[in-house]
Amino acid sequence: MREPLRIKLSEEREAIAVANELVGVPGLDVRAEGDGWEVSLDDVGDNDLLVRMLDAVRNTLAGRPSGSALVLLDGREYRMQGE
Repeated sequence: MREPLRIKLSEEREAIAVANELVGVPGLDVRAEGDGWEVSLDDVGDNDLLVRMLDAVRNTLAGRPSGSALVLLDGREYRMQGE
């Protein structure tokens, strides 16, 4: 079992957009975190779910060159940039 996956975003609307694409996923949580927002999933044991989450972030940041997200997975940090 993996540790919870966390996605850190700077804007509430970005966090809501990511969460909306993941509606129905068990353990989905959205909350204010410091000066930004965090979307978390309790268990991303399924690779299909991981791909779905990454697609949700990519779709949310699409068309926003200045947008970015920090994805924390398995003790590592990954930065996703808007295009």
